[in-house]
Amino acid sequence: MLYPIFLARPAFALVMLSAAAGTAQALDLAAIDTRLVASGFAAPVFATAPLADGRVFVVEKGGSIRWAQGGVVNSFLSIPVAASGEQGLLGLAFDPGYANPAAPGYRRFFVNYIDSLNRDSVVASYRANVAGTLGDAASRVEVMRWDQPDSFSNHKAGWIGFKPGDSNHLFIATGDGGSGNDPLDSGQRLNTVLGKMLRIDINRDDFDSASINYGVPTDNPFVSTPGARGEIFGFGLRNPWRNSFDRASGDLWIADVGQGQREEVNLVAAVSTGGQNFGWRLREGDIATPGVGQPAPLPALTDPLFVYDHSQGQSITGGYVVREATSPLDGQYVFGDFIQGRIWAIPASAGPKNFSTDAVDITDAINAGAGGGLGNIASFGEGAGGELYIVDYGGRVVQVVSEPGTTGMLIAGLLAVGWVVGRRLPR
Repeated sequence: MLYPIFLARPAFALVMLSAAAGTAQALDLAAIDTRLVASGFAAPVFATAPLADGRVFVVEKGGSIRWAQGGVVNSFLSIPVAASGEQGLLGLAFDPGYANPAAPGYRRFFVNYIDSLNRDSVVASYRANVAGTLGDAASRVEVMRWDQPDSFSNHKAGWIGFKPGDSNHLFIATGDGGSGNDPLDSGQRLNTVLGKMLRIDINRDDFDSASINYGVPTDNPFVSTPGARGEIFGFGLRNPWRNSFDRASGDLWIADVGQGQREEVNLVAAVSTGGQNFGWRLREGDIATPGVGQPAPLPALTDPLFVYDHSQGQSITGGYVVREATSPLDGQYVFGDFIQGRIWAIPASAGPKNFSTDAVDITDAINAGAGGGLGNIASFGEGAGGELYIVDYGGRVVQVVSEPGTTGMLIAGLLAVGWVVGRRLPR
């Protein structure tokens, strides 16, 4: 009998997902549990655990970075920011060489924020102290800044990150600058960095200015295009709020927040040299954007990996492909919706996905975990060992873990059922 396994959490069961080559993959919802990392954060928007030392770094929209360990929260760095609307301290990335004394990025980390004085977007680097307990405000180096439209406080994106195995290039997601229907047509114009995925070399400096400290990679797709910004890696984005690299494959997952009808996830394969046009403002997800004319001929557009409509949610929060062997979500891309507070898992196998048939809603399983229920899903985070974190904008961070003993019990039960069925089948 299997039913005793589910008595503690009767709503959950073993869900079968379609996977590559028509095979079936089991997603064991009963095996999903959570633990509370810490609570009491003020509008947290990101979390990461770059070192295997138990510390989780949490970004607060108002300009603070704090780290939690054993339920105790400590201050790391505070930055003055403009924080109204969708502005604030929006991104954090630790240099791949952060823990290596021989690396140029030793103790270095990067932030993406909105300047409190002029509301520019700024990417800057800092160094931590030797103990790694505090960020040194005096170590600040401004890497890059770009102008934001003065009239709009939305669509600033803010994610920054490094591709696995590449310590030189920082990827930067930018929004279209704000308002509706991208009135400046930023997403489609190559002479602006707004509405783009950028790629810069943070270990080189191509500029004479003391306030510009990066290099433009010579293998970026538009370096030789007249009038184009060489920093651009991909374009046609609206508000790519949270994105991630698959730590195993190097694929880039871009979750672009939609406008009125569609939320979308785009996939850039690790081998890609960039140059994709993801369609905004001409297209929202997989439909023509209502109220925006279509040029003739329509440029070549890269289709999203999957979309969902606004009956499911209204603001996608991109997550991670889980690469933690002991996790019941290993091999799944886990993401959520800020407005609805829902969380889904979708197989990270090759090929386009159909949201209605490939995505499994794991919200109830997450909310029933020991870490407690979540509200608005502001972000996900990844640890040094591949562990998955979820950030609740209301002030809590939880880690997704396995329900103790449940997975083993379930497998044993399934094997027992198979043995009994096998005994009853005619030979």
